[in-house]
Amino acid sequence: MARYESKVKTVNALQENVYRRLSDLSELQTLKDNMPAELKEQVKAKLQEQGGGKITVGNFSFDQDHARFTVNGMATCISIIEREEPKCVKYTADNSPVAFTLWIQMLPEAAYTTKIRVTLDIDIPFYLRPMVGSKLDGAADMIADALTKIPY
Repeated sequence: MARYESKVKTVNALQENVYRRLSDLSELQTLKDNMPAELKEQVKAKLQEQGGGKITVGNFSFDQDHARFTVNGMATCISIIEREEPKCVKYTADNSPVAFTLWIQMLPEAAYTTKIRVTLDIDIPFYLRPMVGSKLDGAADMIADALTKIPY
């Protein structure tokens, strides 16, 4: 199991608001529907870059505990497996080619700012680490950066 941790990032929102948004995956539907076209294109380009032009994602559906979608036609699901209100949410993937756990820690810094850290534990076979490890080095930071940009 390889572990990747983000740097600590700051979100300009109350800890409770950040937790509420991140602990309910149905909130992703609103974020997806309201994402500016420019940002959608940036995300799509990043996926294409990381996957060598071979990644397609679609067929999204969301409820409180699950985000279901397809990656290259294969159905997968991100599920919340643990909530520790208001400071941590832990996720895992079902039917994923690579097992992983991702958790987001949230701590209040001031009245309207929250510090967050993203940790990603991913089970990469030893022989694949040289090929994929470097691509995952910035993954936790990329997720944390994206979390600082969403509205809470």
